[in-house]
Amino acid sequence: MKGEISYYKILGVNENASNHELRKAFCKLSIELHPDTTSLEKDYAKSKFQKVLEAYENLNNSNLRKLYDEKLKLKSRGKNNTNVLNDLIIDSKNQNLIGYRRPFSNGELFSLFLLIIIIFISLICSIFIASFTGKELDTIPIWLIK
Repeated sequence: MKGEISYYKILGVNENASNHELRKAFCKLSIELHPDTTSLEKDYAKSKFQKVLEAYENLNNSNLRKLYDEKLKLKSRGKNNTNVLNDLIIDSKNQNLIGYRRPFSNGELFSLFLLIIIIFISLICSIFIASFTGKELDTIPIWLIK
């Protein structure tokens, strides 16, 4: 890869590193390179930190990591002379990764459930209060009656 450093070299891990090792390397480098906590020049630290973040995000995602590893293998065989890092964005196999959303966690599902229950209870309470105060429930807007 001419001029490009692989994501593995940026994080300082080997190509068989587990997700735990990747996270450990990312945490170590992010503490060292974060622009708010480092003694390095702000612009230099920011660019280095962004490269580390990009490398971690791509290697931590199993689908992107598999694509990246395939591109590295093709590159090492000399069959493909294009830029490996840019191909991940343009690759047609990558179309299913665009717009990928993680599934809701249990806490998020529970929060949505509580929100729906609260809205439903509020509606029932407002109908109940309106019926006891003697007010009719107007289902037809007044401006249509006139």
